[in-house]
Amino acid sequence: MISRAVIYARCSTEEESQKDALKKQVEEGKASVREKGWTLAGLYVESRSGTTTKGRSEYNRLYEDLTGDKFDIIVIKSQDRLMRNTKDWYLFVDRLLTEQKKLYIYIERKFYSTDDSLITGIKAILAEEYSRELSKKINLAHHNRQKQNGPAVLTSNTYGYRKMPDKSVVIVEEEARIKRRMYELCAAGFGCRRISSILKNEGVAGRNGKPFTDSAILRMIHNPLNMGTVVMNRLHYDFETKKVIQIPKEEQYVYENKVPPIVSKELWEAANREIARRAEGINRSGDRKRGRYKGKSQISGKLFCGLCGNPYYRRTRRRYKDRLVVYEWKCKRYLETGRKTGRIKGLPLSEVQSEEAEGCDNVHLDEEMLYQLLVQICEKRYMPDKERTVCDMVHMLKIVLKEKDYRQEIDRKRRQEGKLMRQMDILAEKLLEGVVSDEVYQRTQKELEERLENICDEIKELERQNAKRSENVLKERIAYIEKMLQTMGMIEKAVAAEMLENVDKIWIYPEYMEIVFNLPETAEAENTDISVQEYGNRMKIEYGNLFNYRKKKEEERNAIIRMMQEDPCITAREIAEKLMISLSGANYRIGVLKSEGKVKFNGSGGKGEWEIISPV
Repeated sequence: MISRAVIYARCSTEEESQKDALKKQVEEGKASVREKGWTLAGLYVESRSGTTTKGRSEYNRLYEDLTGDKFDIIVIKSQDRLMRNTKDWYLFVDRLLTEQKKLYIYIERKFYSTDDSLITGIKAILAEEYSRELSKKINLAHHNRQKQNGPAVLTSNTYGYRKMPDKSVVIVEEEARIKRRMYELCAAGFGCRRISSILKNEGVAGRNGKPFTDSAILRMIHNPLNMGTVVMNRLHYDFETKKVIQIPKEEQYVYENKVPPIVSKELWEAANREIARRAEGINRSGDRKRGRYKGKSQISGKLFCGLCGNPYYRRTRRRYKDRLVVYEWKCKRYLETGRKTGRIKGLPLSEVQSEEAEGCDNVHLDEEMLYQLLVQICEKRYMPDKERTVCDMVHMLKIVLKEKDYRQEIDRKRRQEGKLMRQMDILAEKLLEGVVSDEVYQRTQKELEERLENICDEIKELERQNAKRSENVLKERIAYIEKMLQTMGMIEKAVAAEMLENVDKIWIYPEYMEIVFNLPETAEAENTDISVQEYGNRMKIEYGNLFNYRKKKEEERNAIIRMMQEDPCITAREIAEKLMISLSGANYRIGVLKSEGKVKFNGSGGKGEWEIISPV
């Protein structure tokens, strides 16, 4: 049977500058396969070097394929082509032997065997040490170039600039015009999301052909490179931890006018001041948490838009009437491009977006209302025995609280008291037997009596303090906790949290949601006020206009029109009472109906009748 061989090729760090090094290595591997008469089953060609396996997609693919039946032999140039990390080498060899595959090193013209484990281990250690020293030398040389104001280090993806063969930097004018527009819009008061929408509607795209995201625009505006200032020594790659470390600002090197500026210093500062002003407005209360995974919710990563497929992100705002913080979940596409149909009111997106803008019209989710909905479903669906659960918890609390009294300490002191009394009895026996002298007996007996007296005093104090613990206080405390469990919905919230542990995704639609469980199938649903349909491992929950604020307001105003139709003399106070809202809230809604030309009041001084211009 002809063996199936695959080739793994990777350039070392010092070979990366050689244009044909990787191609030559692949050809050498193919020649070895032909020489041995094997069948070439595949190639794993790595385009980047690296001391570890992290970020090396081809190596990781090879490592995973070891467990399959795709090949019998792996052909490599040398051991350090696989890795220069001792731990990774032994992990690779362990899987290689477990899966009964072979490793052929063509530069040595031999197969790896278990007899070579010691020497190959030493080679791996030496290769790792070599990489460590090489990393130090590269970092030191790089640091010295930065310290001595060497050439600016730009990646090939730096938008608006191009690095020439002589290491000089030139402006790409077509891209620079787009960057200047970003800065001008930002300085004029537009946020990055709106700037992204404007550029998208104008047909502007990045080098990859995709529209600029708001996060990419924010990074560009923050970058001082665009006003000609280069900041060096910002980051450092640590070989030991394999992590990129942020260098403190005081250790960084800042060189002004090092590259041609795309925008003036004044425009750069104006745009960044505007960003800082907006950020200060958002964070004035200190409630919004920034940074990855901070304040992560139980439903993070589970909510997805049923209209466009994007995830939902959590956002905060302050409610106008009482300034309380409200948490809302919004579609990612909406956050980047706004509404598909444009807003009814508000200058920003309705003016900068065209009809072709691909926004999202899905509903926003009030977090509190969403949890209430889930709690309601769980309460009916799982039917938890709330009374029994509360009783069990109260029983455990009674045990725990009682264990916190002084009884255990008193018992411990009692045992010490008994031990001292036994020692005094033994001492008396030794005196009678003539083992100890009268002088030793008196001295020891006095010490024991003093210790016994101290312990007796401690026991009395503990018993006194224990007596202070009133049974009524304990009962009141347990009763308070029991009331909290009964009235604050803690049991229901715990059940909802448990359900969310088994939820894979929640697809959000304007009038319903679909919950996908990571279980084989769901339990049968009980009757609820909300329409719930279950099939397989999915649950469909219809909530109508619960989260559709526009339709809710429209229905509320239609209800006011119907009240006016039934009673043309109805007052705003009576409307407020029927809708269970404040008088100012009723007056506001009536004012909207008047401004829309749907109703008209014929009269003055509070006397008159309502005329319905647009009946429901």
